[in-house]
Amino acid sequence: MQIQQMRYVLAAAEKKSFSAAAKALFLSQPSLSQQILHLEKELGVSLFVRHSKSVSLTEAGEQFVTAARRILNEVDQLTENIKKYSILEAGTLRIGMLWIAGYLQLPRVITDYHQLFPLISYQLHVEGSNTLMRMLAARQLNAVFVIASNDLSDSEDFYCHKIMEDHYVAVMSQANPLSGKDILRIRDLDGADILMPAKESAFRKDIEQVFARFQAVPNVLCETSQSDIVMQLAAQNLAVGFASRSIAEKLLVPGCRIVPLEVSLSRTIYYVTLKELLDTPAVRSFTDFVKSYPF
Repeated sequence: MQIQQMRYVLAAAEKKSFSAAAKALFLSQPSLSQQILHLEKELGVSLFVRHSKSVSLTEAGEQFVTAARRILNEVDQLTENIKKYSILEAGTLRIGMLWIAGYLQLPRVITDYHQLFPLISYQLHVEGSNTLMRMLAARQLNAVFVIASNDLSDSEDFYCHKIMEDHYVAVMSQANPLSGKDILRIRDLDGADILMPAKESAFRKDIEQVFARFQAVPNVLCETSQSDIVMQLAAQNLAVGFASRSIAEKLLVPGCRIVPLEVSLSRTIYYVTLKELLDTPAVRSFTDFVKSYPF
């Protein structure tokens, strides 16, 4: 049974004539008659009583018309609802954001996109970069904004767009003897109290490798990637913290100083989605918007 056959039966029942129904449907009368006949053979019952110049429904035909009308109404409603996804009048974007997203003004990307497509809804998840990438790979998210120290653009599964690049610096109280240095050597942190990035941070592995390379063993006072907490604790001379230069400059508080590291640790912000999701209208549209956004 085909949807189109249902429409032929409804038209014939309404017009009480195969020829009139065929004319309304822009079909030849033999073609419509044959389609209805095929349907009747498939069902094993006649839907119409054929008269010399008209047709009328059998009891089975009346049952068929009642059910077909309901089914076609639902099909038309379904078609209309699904079409809204293609024209961005429906759908949900599940987006992953960094803890530091607010300092990088990333939320305004979603705000500006929402103004263009107000009928799209959103689910936002705030996590570290590693967690967000795992959630994206597990199809729990549609797209993420993450930090990466390595180039993500070579991935076969992910579509990556570089948004901005920055470098990590040390932040500390002006009362800390190390604050007078123009460049902070990694060995200077051997035995010093530090604020270590959280294990979920993309920067954690990089800083651990640097300490190992220079054989420096600092004392980890706290593990956190909350930049405002890092800046506050550093300003109170409790420990040396680390942050990207752009965020450190935004959050710099009185009594705190930014000192460059002797080792260049770059931080790149990427927008990432799965290549397979680019066929989804909302994801494709949002990706194009992010690519053209003036960060």
